[in-house]
Amino acid sequence: MLYFLLKTMFQVALRVFFRRFTVNNRHLLFSEGPLIVVSNHPNTLMDPVVTASLMKQNVYFLAKSSFFKPGLQGWLFHRLFMIPVYRREDVGDGGTAQNDATFAKCYEFLGKGGTLMVFPEGNSFMQRRLRPLKTGTARIGLGAEAQHNFNLGLRIIPVGVNYSDPSRFRSDVFVNVGEPIQVKDFQAAYAEDPFRAAHALTDHLKERLEALVIHTDTEEEDALTRQVEAVYQDKLVKELDLAESEPEERFLITKGIVQSIKYFESREPERIHHLRTDLQEYLQHLESVGLVPDAFKRIPRRREVAWGTVQTLLYLLVGFPFYLFGVVHNYLPYFLPAKVARALTKDIEFYAPIMMTIGMFTFPVFYALIGWAVHAWLGLSGGALVGYLVALPVTGFFVLHYWHRIQVARRNWIFFTLFYRRSTVLQSLLEQRTRLLHALEQARQEFLASFPDKQP
Repeated sequence: MLYFLLKTMFQVALRVFFRRFTVNNRHLLFSEGPLIVVSNHPNTLMDPVVTASLMKQNVYFLAKSSFFKPGLQGWLFHRLFMIPVYRREDVGDGGTAQNDATFAKCYEFLGKGGTLMVFPEGNSFMQRRLRPLKTGTARIGLGAEAQHNFNLGLRIIPVGVNYSDPSRFRSDVFVNVGEPIQVKDFQAAYAEDPFRAAHALTDHLKERLEALVIHTDTEEEDALTRQVEAVYQDKLVKELDLAESEPEERFLITKGIVQSIKYFESREPERIHHLRTDLQEYLQHLESVGLVPDAFKRIPRRREVAWGTVQTLLYLLVGFPFYLFGVVHNYLPYFLPAKVARALTKDIEFYAPIMMTIGMFTFPVFYALIGWAVHAWLGLSGGALVGYLVALPVTGFFVLHYWHRIQVARRNWIFFTLFYRRSTVLQSLLEQRTRLLHALEQARQEFLASFPDKQP
């Protein structure tokens, strides 16, 4: 009952926390067990919540034993179907016997057709890369099948969870579900050498997961990828006639950018060095005038800037009372989760799940208190009270939109000053951008030409 209640709450909270929540091949998660769902792990407790919320069946989770502290936390984790794993870095060599019991419990659960979720990287780091996988998932899968003479029908479903900004409220998440892996396919290898079979299955799983996530080898490579995305991705989206909010296509574009960077890095490292320098100079120039790359998706004309500024100012003026109402009623429940998250941990990977979990309770509690207050002090009841309560979340989202329009007004003002007072700065930015786009387009054509039979 507790699992069902929290799952329902998280399903609602996820749709509020993320601006866009997109799933590719969701139907593959609706398969009946026995299943092992395997995912990358960039965002700690948010990752199991995101994936499990998409599944109809109850899901058991493997979690590191350090989470199972005595008292309320340990009791809660057990009630939420979590199974402790005793990692050597947590408990030393003494955890082997305890893990034998964990594996036995997993075999029994999978043998009954259950669904198990595992994060084989072991630890969570907020990086766009897949770290080395531990062999535990493969050992559990092969061991469960071996107990049933490889007639269990166990499948492993790889899931790639891709966040646009893992720690930010109203960011995007793209869940990329892969085709299932049949554990029975490794029966012959297991019969010959169980140890080598586990490593072979782990290597295969790594290859499948890497295809479902944005995987960069280094921080420098990821930084360059993000810079190219910022400058060039929207041009590709427009050129390929894609919807601006098409996450799967944007994901594939980013995969292509990473692949091309690796290609030129291995063949023309000096070219990559110059590209990185030019991008940094352009982005720093943009930042110095208060703009972001998105501002140049479409260069407005002078008349459009002036009229757009007037429209935005009118919107801000008319909408200010609603904005003020939304701020007054949503300020505390909105900012309190962030304050608590930063007080509880210094690890940025925990910010988002803590903020979302606390927000699940702060907003209903604050709204209930406000409803009681306006009923007791202002005498509102019936339809008037319901309307007042409905206005609370509506105006809360309006506040976010209002802030966006403030940023639009600020951008329009910057363009206005660039047009009329700093035209040489604008011209310099446009020339920099044109040179970069030309260099990126030329590199793209050369990269595609290197695959004459099959484009990447």
